[in-house]
Amino acid sequence: MPEATQTGVTRLYLSQNDLLDNQYVRALSYGAYDAASPGEIMRIAADLRGRPSTRANWIAAWQRQGERARELAEAAEAAGHRFTARAAYLRAYNYLRCAEFYFPRAQPEAHRALYMQSVACFDKAIALLETPVQRVDISYIDGISLPGYVFDPAGAPRGTVIVCGGGDSYGEETYFTAGVPQALERGLRVIAFHGPGQRGLLHRHPDRVFRPDYEVPIGAVVDFALALPGTDPQRLALYGYSLGGYLAPRAAACDPRIRALVANAPMMNFHDFILGGVLTVLPGLLQPVVNRMAENLSDGVWDWLGERSRAKDWPYDATFELYMGWTNGVHTFSDYLEATQRYNLDGLVERITCPTLCISAEGEGPEPIKQTVEFYERLAAPKDLITLRIIDGADNHCGMNNIPHTSALVYDWINDVFDGIRPEPAAA
Repeated sequence: MPEATQTGVTRLYLSQNDLLDNQYVRALSYGAYDAASPGEIMRIAADLRGRPSTRANWIAAWQRQGERARELAEAAEAAGHRFTARAAYLRAYNYLRCAEFYFPRAQPEAHRALYMQSVACFDKAIALLETPVQRVDISYIDGISLPGYVFDPAGAPRGTVIVCGGGDSYGEETYFTAGVPQALERGLRVIAFHGPGQRGLLHRHPDRVFRPDYEVPIGAVVDFALALPGTDPQRLALYGYSLGGYLAPRAAACDPRIRALVANAPMMNFHDFILGGVLTVLPGLLQPVVNRMAENLSDGVWDWLGERSRAKDWPYDATFELYMGWTNGVHTFSDYLEATQRYNLDGLVERITCPTLCISAEGEGPEPIKQTVEFYERLAAPKDLITLRIIDGADNHCGMNNIPHTSALVYDWINDVFDGIRPEPAAA
């Protein structure tokens, strides 16, 4: 039976709801790369504390702060203050992204318009970077392209890293989530993209939902990367975080052109991962019952349990709507659970041959940690395991509460592999 899955131990308590509190952590973490101000985020929290806890109020509060940051950016840019404008545009992107994150799908045109407003701020910010950035469209299938970005370091790249996010990922947000500035400092080129099921592609093509055979879209990105001037085919890494901890290993198992793999954190079985999360939001008395009977529950019971979770409060309802239903093309919780069963690395882990770094955060709960251990033990390739610790403030999902620490570990390891250095495994 699956065990508990959680977002982490460390909390800000800016909201009593754990999902909303985690969104504050997520937004505030990007301050490491000039995309958040503690004062502005505290202002949002104070604004929301004085209002009823509704989806509309959450969206409006973040949107107001994003529009204020955009006004500051535009004024600074007009005055010729490049660095001030860049930071304010980054903050505007982040806050507008937070508003769009829970925007209802019942208003698809308004939803896409808000997303495009956030992207416009991001694009204005990266145009003011010191290092080159290209906005690209990567040829995929059926005449469809994957939107993305190529971030180049100063000088010739020492290697190339493709970053694959997860179930609620944005290609633009990868700049912060994956610590792209730290990769650039280390001479690495980074390619970020929106794959099937991820925000930028879904807004263009709402039917292009997640697919378990993610080696297909990642293979298209590998084709693109190898065609770029300056790409060394011997130094091509793939970094997957969150659900990318399944998607990236799956691709590495099927594509020998990937020469180094980072899985943060490895996900052997998405179905059990999700069930572990469900247990944490069910009413207390239902948790042990569901855990004991999970394999024998009918679709009708699962749908009833899903509705109970959604009825708990609006963030759970919005999470199902946007990050379970829309991203996977399903409408009921039982259909979602059925879809997750196809995301399983059984028989694939052993096919990975490139050096692999497994990362696991202490605060993610027993189920994710168990899956990391199973993946690591099955892996026959050269491998290392790093635990992100509570003592380092990196215990949240994928180390999101200390991205500089997490990203430094990732890109130092990648460069060591590219340089032929086998690092000593970190203490687990």
